[in-house]
Amino acid sequence: MAALFTLLLGMSAILLGYSLYDFSQQNFTRETEAAIDNEIVHIDMAVKNFSQADRIGYIDNQTQEKQKNILYLYQNIAGNVLAGNMLAMPAKVRRLTEGVISFKQQRKVYAAKIHTFSDGSQLLIARDISDISKNHRRLQIFSALIMFFMLMVILVSFFISNFVVSRINIIACTAKDMMETGDLSRRISIDTTWDDLSNLAQTLNELLDKIENLMFGIRNVSDSIAHDLRTPLTRLRNQLDQPINNMNAAQMIEEADHLLSTFNSLLRISNIEKSKRHQPFTDVDLYQILEDVIELYLPYAEDKNIELITNLEGQSYIKGDRDLLFQVFSNLLDNTIKFSPSESTINIELLQNTVTIADNGPGLTDQQKQKVFDRFYRADKSRTTPGSGLGLSLVKAVIDLHKATISLADNDPGLKVSIKFC
Repeated sequence: MAALFTLLLGMSAILLGYSLYDFSQQNFTRETEAAIDNEIVHIDMAVKNFSQADRIGYIDNQTQEKQKNILYLYQNIAGNVLAGNMLAMPAKVRRLTEGVISFKQQRKVYAAKIHTFSDGSQLLIARDISDISKNHRRLQIFSALIMFFMLMVILVSFFISNFVVSRINIIACTAKDMMETGDLSRRISIDTTWDDLSNLAQTLNELLDKIENLMFGIRNVSDSIAHDLRTPLTRLRNQLDQPINNMNAAQMIEEADHLLSTFNSLLRISNIEKSKRHQPFTDVDLYQILEDVIELYLPYAEDKNIELITNLEGQSYIKGDRDLLFQVFSNLLDNTIKFSPSESTINIELLQNTVTIADNGPGLTDQQKQKVFDRFYRADKSRTTPGSGLGLSLVKAVIDLHKATISLADNDPGLKVSIKFC
C-alpha cells in the first residue's frame, strides 16, 4: 500500500513539474510572438502601398520613435541593409518556436521574426526579452525545485508510512491478543519516544492500566455489594418466615430502607464518576447581548470610519446559552466590519426574535453562500485574512444547537445575514 502511494505521488510530482515547465514555455513564447506579430501587422498595414524608398523612410522613422528595446533591420532581396538600427543579421540564432528566433546582442536577449514583402525585401523585427527570459528561467528553476522537494517528501513519506504501519500493527496485535486471552495485563511495547504513535501507545497503555484497575475495582465492588446486601436480605428472609407483627414489620421496613439507601448511594456514585452534567438553557435577552457586542466592536468600526446603525426593539428573551450567542454575534459583526469598506454603514436590527446584520461590502455569490459555513472556506483570495477560517462554522453549529435558522441574502450591495430564533 505504501509503495503504491509512493508511486502515485511520484507520478503526480513529475506531471506537476512538467506541467509548470510546459505552461511557462508556452506562455513565454506566445506572449513574445504576439507582441512581435502586432508590430509586423502595424508596419505591414502602414507601408502596404509604399515604394521601397518610402518604406525605408518609414522604417527609419520607426527606428527613431521606438524605444531601444525594439530593433529593426530592413534589407532588399540581395541581402543589402537598407534601413533600421541593426548593422547586419545576427550571426548566431536559435529557434524559439516556429517562425521565431532568438539571439543575443549587447548583453541583451532578443526575440525576432522576419517579414517578407511582396517585392522580396525582408524586415526583421526584434524585441528585448531579457527580463522575460530571466523570469522564465526562474520559473524553470522553481519547477525543478518543486519536483525535487516533492520527490524528497515522497521518499520521506514512504519511510514514515512503513514506520506508521509497523506501529499500528503492534497496537493491533496487542489488542487482538488481549481480546483472545482476556489478559488485561498485556501492554503495547514502546521502543521510541520521539513520534506521535509512541505517545499514542503510551496513552493507550495508561488507558489499559485504568481499565484494568476499573475491572479490578468492579470485581471488588461486586464482592462488597454481595457481602453488604447478603446480611440484610437474609434477615429480611428470616423475618418473612415468622408471623408478622408490628415489631418485625418495622424491622422489615428498616431493612428495606437500608437496601434502598444502598442502591441510591450506588447510583449517585455512578453518576459522579461518569461526570454527568446537564446544564439546561436559561432565559437570555438578545437585546442585551447585542448591546454588549456592539459596545465591544464600536471602537473597531470607528477606526474604519464605519457607522453602526442599530434598530433594536427592546427586550427579547429566548432559551439559550448567553456565552455561545455572544460568540455568534461577535463573529458575525467582526467579519462584517472586517470586509466592509471605509465610510460605509452596517445595519443591525432585532425584530421579533430575528437578528439581521446588513453591510455594504463585496457580498457573496450564490455558490459562496452555499459553502461559506463549511470549514476553511475562504470566500475569495482578495479577502484572505489571518485567520483560520472556522468562525462561520462555529456560528452555524451554535445556531443549530439553539434550533434557530440562519439565511444569507444580497443587500445590493453587500450581504444581509438573518438569524431567526423560535
